[in-house]
Amino acid sequence: MKHVFNLILFFIFTGSLIVLTSCEEDGVSIVPPNNPGTETVVVSGYISQNTTWTADKIYELSGYVVVDSGATLTIEAGTIVKARTGSGAASSALVVARNAMINAQGSASAPIVFTSVLDNIQPGEVVGSSLSVEDAGLWGGVIILGNAPVSTGSGDTEGQIEGIASEYLFGRYGGNDAADNSGIFSYVSIRHNGTEIAPDSEIQGLTTGGVGSGTQIDHIEIVASDDDGVEFFGGTHDISHLLVVNQADDGIDLDQSYAGTISNFFVTHTGGKGSNAGFEFDGPEGSTYTAGKYTVQNGTLKNTGGPGRAMTLKSSSQGDISGVWVTGYGEFVTVEGSSANANFAAGELTISGCEFNSADITDLSMGAIVPEGADSVASISSFASANATAAAPSNAGAATSEFDGWTWGASAGLVEN
Repeated sequence: MKHVFNLILFFIFTGSLIVLTSCEEDGVSIVPPNNPGTETVVVSGYISQNTTWTADKIYELSGYVVVDSGATLTIEAGTIVKARTGSGAASSALVVARNAMINAQGSASAPIVFTSVLDNIQPGEVVGSSLSVEDAGLWGGVIILGNAPVSTGSGDTEGQIEGIASEYLFGRYGGNDAADNSGIFSYVSIRHNGTEIAPDSEIQGLTTGGVGSGTQIDHIEIVASDDDGVEFFGGTHDISHLLVVNQADDGIDLDQSYAGTISNFFVTHTGGKGSNAGFEFDGPEGSTYTAGKYTVQNGTLKNTGGPGRAMTLKSSSQGDISGVWVTGYGEFVTVEGSSANANFAAGELTISGCEFNSADITDLSMGAIVPEGADSVASISSFASANATAAAPSNAGAATSEFDGWTWGASAGLVEN
């Protein structure tokens, strides 16, 4: 997670608003198609009434597009959404504000695709031919916000999502409704995102903030994010069948006492910047809503570009991790800091039923597979036998068939345990 200076973001978002005023009424304009027979609809600014995007058109995001409180954006299966390329003031992103709804229900035969305008993908296609898995950071990403509990600081029950300046209230997230419903986001692929909106600050492929358990999120693919694949700030929503391909930073990043379940996930990357981990999990950030614990189960972490670290658990991290197959990393897990180590010792942070490729982690050296602070061969051996096994993926790992037919990753042969 990276912090953003509000002053910088004020000018960034002001720049976006300058773009918005040049568009036609209701933030929608029609431009000539980039493919004969395909109409392109440029969208910018606020969506303040119920709106449907249909699969026979391509929708182009110009700057920040905000589904405002009280409105529902429906995106038909098979719809392609392309975002204008740029960084800083030229960034484009889709934001679903608190009390707004997203109804994006793709399917295995007709996924919804968010990508860059530089992508030549057309309706009816799963993958275009103009961009590769290395083309990252071309636009912002997708942000969904809700009213579920978050732990943003002592006494705070709300936060301002990173990437949006504090002047803009649609960037607020969090509350006390654990069952809050932000809609449905299913069979969606988000590609080539993560543009820099300020120095060292990018938007993830999918960012959620305070999203509640009434929200359905499943079958999500992130490709070539120039930051994290997904990042969840608090909230209680679940996510299943998540594929992250070639992210630059962490595959899955959890913060602020996220208390949902992540199941059947596959993270594969070739290295990158930042911590370059499969997981980076933090816990509560203050005294408010400190009980939230994550459950992460049945998935694969695969690194094909250097040793790296599979899991970084830090800053009061608390939750249960099980059934994970780890391959290609030099380090299995590091538990950083006294608070996370205390949670591990107390059983508030657990790792069980995991398996790792012994060809990568050949010795259980200090810092490679034990929590920070372990100081004996006995503790290393005990941790390994209790929490993970050096073996082929027999009982752990993702059910990769869930990604067949609709994802870039599967079509490129990148989803193999």
